[in-house]
Amino acid sequence: MATWRGDPCKDNCGGHRAGASYFRKGGRSLTKSSPSFNEGMRTAQRLAKARGVRSRLSVTKRSK
Repeated sequence: MATWRGDPCKDNCGGHRAGASYFRKGGRSLTKSSPSFNEGMRTAQRLAKARGVRSRLSVTKRSK
């Protein structure tokens, strides 16, 4: 099992990386269809919070 920054991934951690990248570029919307993507966003948010950056994540009602 692969890991990405301490979080276990099922396959290649692509969802975790994509979520973290999206968060770093200013994305704030979690998705209902990809828990791996959301976990990557939350991990990036924790790291940003440790650096003193404030952010809020929300679930978009239109996402599947």
